[in-house]
Amino acid sequence: MSTEKEHDTGRDPLDAFFAAARDQAPGLSPDLRARILTDAANTLEDMNRPAQPRPAFPGRLRGWFSGWAAPSLAGGLAAAAAGFWFGIAAPMPVSALDAPLWLHDALTYLDAISTPLVGLDDPLLLGF
Repeated sequence: MSTEKEHDTGRDPLDAFFAAARDQAPGLSPDLRARILTDAANTLEDMNRPAQPRPAFPGRLRGWFSGWAAPSLAGGLAAAAAGFWFGIAAPMPVSALDAPLWLHDALTYLDAISTPLVGLDDPLLLGF
């Protein structure tokens, strides 16, 4: 077969390297052993220490808001407000021209408020 060697001597060429590695056993230096044992003792002391009591609800709430929650909520609220504004301030489609009178008046009022805030007298002056 093509997977068998034609000249098989019966020895693996790596046997000499494996035998040399078995003869020379690795060991830990005394300094490394001392550091490992010191670290293990410190870990056991930490595990045997009683747990800290949980703070009351206002303390937990303060900790929650002082971490990641406040910026996340602020970003989410800003994105929601921007999306609401984009939805309201978008130009009216042609199908909205036959909207009820109260809706047309509400959108006209909103345009009267939003265009001075943007700094334009006419939204068509944006030049898209």
